[in-house]
Amino acid sequence: MTLRAAVIGCGRMAGTIDDEITYDHADFVLPYGHAPGYAATDGVELVAAADVEADRLDGWCDRFGVASRFTDHRQLLEQIKPDIVSVTTPAHARAQPLIDAVESGVRGIYTEKALCTSQVDLDRIVKAVHAAQIPIVYGAMRRYWAGFETARAFLDAGHLGEPRSALIGASGGSAFHTHSHIIDAAMYLLGDPEPAAVQATLTGRADQELGVSTQGDAIALDADPAIGHASIDLAGGRRLTCTDLPSLDIEIVCEEGVLRSWGDSSRYTAMRRQDRYDWEPVPFPSWQARSGTVAILGDLVGAINEGQPTRSGIDIIRRGMEILFAMVASHAQGGQRVDLPMQSRDISVHSH
Repeated sequence: MTLRAAVIGCGRMAGTIDDEITYDHADFVLPYGHAPGYAATDGVELVAAADVEADRLDGWCDRFGVASRFTDHRQLLEQIKPDIVSVTTPAHARAQPLIDAVESGVRGIYTEKALCTSQVDLDRIVKAVHAAQIPIVYGAMRRYWAGFETARAFLDAGHLGEPRSALIGASGGSAFHTHSHIIDAAMYLLGDPEPAAVQATLTGRADQELGVSTQGDAIALDADPAIGHASIDLAGGRRLTCTDLPSLDIEIVCEEGVLRSWGDSSRYTAMRRQDRYDWEPVPFPSWQARSGTVAILGDLVGAINEGQPTRSGIDIIRRGMEILFAMVASHAQGGQRVDLPMQSRDISVHSH
């Protein structure tokens, strides 16, 4: 039986981002946007869309051949009753449509990142998804790229011993909008451990001063920040370190060696330690590039049809978001260590 899908939010990630991907990359394979992804996925048909701007809605629907269109997402959910909903609104406007979709009885959700811009909304979303017990997948999709998937299998096979820490470059983008991607990828390579504590220093972007306001326990940033430096303690004695290195490279330090991802999964090198000064290269498997969007939708469809958990379920999403909000709390407290889960939940970021 064909699953009927709908998109809420007809912006860049909903489909037109594919126009921007004109460069070669080992894993950045089209289709990337939601609408092209649905068109390339067996067993799914995109039947409706919603956007608050009627002109944008009509232009998007005309381009992607979507007949049913709504300026109110609640009307879409009520009248169309889709099986799957993509929530591709801006992050600050994502929480309510996502919760409305869950509570309307949809069978699966594909939501963009960052999941939301306040910890209050994060708690609401997690509660709703847990209550409905429906599968969800997340736009921080590097864990669905074939390169990262191959790297996780390589690490799980024990070629370098147990992973102990990850070092990632986090310059050139914003924490919530951009680096939610690379934090999720590093957590995936480390085995998705639960975060335990965070220390962070954030900065403004493009030489802009970062505004921080506090009122009681409430903390708010006036912009999506850049990450200056962050150290995240994880369960099992593992650690994730974010620095301002000028690329999205990831280095996984293991008990017996190191795995390095270059150029955002463009290539990998692995080295194993023989003794203190003697290291040898370890062959890294080749991989076949594929669309991450088609892979993530295949995961969601499989979860709906077969009852299996998704690779990027709500608890995985929650861990990454908790890290980001804890970075804000640590920065607001002068870089102090913040233990997780945080007791104060009133943290927000102004993000697009």
